[in-house]
Amino acid sequence: MEFTPASHIDAAARPAVVTEQALSADTLRRRGAVLAGEALADWPALVPAARGLVVSGLPGSLVMLDGLRLAPVASGIVDLALLPLGVIDGARLMAGASGAAQGAGSLAGSIDLKMAAGESRLLAGAGVQAGRGIGVVDLRLGGAGGWLGGGFTRGGAVPGPGGLAASAQSRWHLAGRFEQTVGQVAVWGRGLFASRRDGGIRSDWHDAALGISGGTRWQWRLAAARGGQDDGASSSNLAQARAVVSGATGLTLPAAAEPISLAAGAEWRHLRLGGAVVRARELFAEAAVPLVQDRPAAENLVATVGVRQAWLAGRSETLWQAGGRWEAFPGIVVRGQAGRGIDQFAQASGTSQSLGLIATPAFVPGFALTLDRRWQSAGAARVQALDVSASWRGRVGANAQLALTALATHHDRADLTPLPVPRFAGLIRATLETGPWAVTVGVRHRAGQYGGVDASIERQIGDRLRLVASVSNAGGGGGGRQGLLQLVAGF
Repeated sequence: MEFTPASHIDAAARPAVVTEQALSADTLRRRGAVLAGEALADWPALVPAARGLVVSGLPGSLVMLDGLRLAPVASGIVDLALLPLGVIDGARLMAGASGAAQGAGSLAGSIDLKMAAGESRLLAGAGVQAGRGIGVVDLRLGGAGGWLGGGFTRGGAVPGPGGLAASAQSRWHLAGRFEQTVGQVAVWGRGLFASRRDGGIRSDWHDAALGISGGTRWQWRLAAARGGQDDGASSSNLAQARAVVSGATGLTLPAAAEPISLAAGAEWRHLRLGGAVVRARELFAEAAVPLVQDRPAAENLVATVGVRQAWLAGRSETLWQAGGRWEAFPGIVVRGQAGRGIDQFAQASGTSQSLGLIATPAFVPGFALTLDRRWQSAGAARVQALDVSASWRGRVGANAQLALTALATHHDRADLTPLPVPRFAGLIRATLETGPWAVTVGVRHRAGQYGGVDASIERQIGDRLRLVASVSNAGGGGGGRQGLLQLVAGF
């Protein structure tokens, strides 16, 4: 199943991105959240907006599931309070315009979610948030080749213009996925349906996708999806199709050890928001060119370039992206990128530039640091920010491991952004694992908005059962203080 973070080129040759951060399934479970938007709002670069999240308060933030975009509501923002958290196994954030790789709509950045796979599982949880009862039940039946499931959720914190707010919504969902190999062709598909009641308002959301892929030296991928949302007062519907061919050429530059990689493809979309219709046709091409490799002070120097021609809303737009990645010494990488993007309505365009550092020094095992300075524009809005991500994982005893994570975004400038942007937002999280126990403590802060302390204790019972007790938003955090007890059983 597709999960392409920033490019259609193979993983080893992806272009540099402005900022890229990931959340694992373990992190999502131990966070103690009930709704998808509640957990993803921990990312400092994201700003809550209309039950969804956007990058640095700018227009043009895509939300994708397995690399295919999800249908937005009438405001153009994806309702993350409708998306079941129980079917998500991971998430990746990319900040910065990436129009060449992802098309119209990725003006500010994107969130790519990974749908769950694997064994049958039961998730059940109950607790209290802001004086209201909350709970979740989610059941999946199947195996590695596919599963069917469904569930029910009550309550949870919902993203909004002022931050996170406790809700009394109830929601049920049905979901499924499959992935099979027929000869040398892989076939996959997914389906999701969710219905929410919040007060007297009902919202229905659906999404279905099908894809096939194959090839050896040159890989090809075809995918199509359809989804939408309806709350009675407004509705949306998105149909899309994409075809991609990618692979390594036989051309290698004299100072390089690896060949040039290419990708090319086409996309088609039909988006209806209320009475408005936006049709898009896009052609794109990308290249990753190794320039110098395995040389002194140049372990790996790769240049990337991409261009996409988009025809939408009666306009023709050229989107482009150029960057580079220089690994001067093992574990020390400098990256940079510039690109142009446009929102999915062709109403605002802009550019982004970045310069960053990735450090994974061998003399500090388990440590990784990224620093990215980005400059973004979207119409009249201007943003200048520093994104920091640091992590370390290692042994602290004979039977204990400690994992530390720190994320921060500092906005030096946020002029004329459609949504208010905190000058500083950060998160520090520590997890100690020893035997069957795991203890996690996290502290979140958003200047002028909200903060809070999260803590959880997880106990592994046998091979297939976990108990997780968590407290979230303590100390006046957004969404109201929350206590949740979860049982996760695999079978």
